[in-house]
Amino acid sequence: MRHVIMGVPEGEDFASYELEIPVSVTDLKPIMSWAKDDDCVYDYHLTAEQISAIEKLCALKLPSDLTLFLTCSA
Repeated sequence: MRHVIMGVPEGEDFASYELEIPVSVTDLKPIMSWAKDDDCVYDYHLTAEQISAIEKLCALKLPSDLTLFLTCSA
């Protein structure tokens, strides 16, 4: 499973930022409040709390000037 953070500038329709993060569904389940492993097949608009948790999990800093989404694909 591939997990990618996408960033979209305010007022835009397309992502200008993309970062694949090296995490598993198991790592993301508590952060994203997923009940089942297959809950991850959607795109998710990330909250400030989720962004902070992902930053801590991956030891990285995500852009704060973009609307961030998590997208998952096989």
